[in-house]
Amino acid sequence: MNRVLRNIAIVLLVAFIATGCFKKVTTDTTLRIKVLVEETSGKGGLPAEGCYAYIYYTEKEDWTVASYEDAAAKIITNPESGEQRSEPDGESEPYEMEGSINNYLSLFQDKAPALVVVVYPEAQMYAYIYRKAEAENLPYTYLTLIFHTWKTGEYPEGSKEGYKWTVVAPAKSETSE
Repeated sequence: MNRVLRNIAIVLLVAFIATGCFKKVTTDTTLRIKVLVEETSGKGGLPAEGCYAYIYYTEKEDWTVASYEDAAAKIITNPESGEQRSEPDGESEPYEMEGSINNYLSLFQDKAPALVVVVYPEAQMYAYIYRKAEAENLPYTYLTLIFHTWKTGEYPEGSKEGYKWTVVAPAKSETSE
């Protein structure tokens, strides 16, 4: 009798362990983008209000946003071919934390590579980043983006490879009017 119980226990243990080996592996993730604005150098970031984001799935990393007007209209351009796309594959929603809306945007990504664009209408600025599939079974990916309204032109934001945004601010002549 003990031998039978022992064999049943072994079979159940093996079945329990084997079940963990056959879990579904997924690379989709929900991007949680914290968007801040820094109005003067070194002042620290405040929540950037009114921002929105969208995502385009691209076969290669050869798409870009040509201007603020294109970013606001959700248009991306392939500089090599001149082809344009104007219907995003996904759009952000405000991310609610503990029942209140904050300065986070929530955007689902289930393919790679993808071009993610964030638009800050109040300052007529936008930023974009190429996202590749990074980790398996990672339900959320947290990103931070700081719009430096005191800067002009195009500049990089972020310090870690794979997490660097390209931010585009209005040219100096546009901001001084």
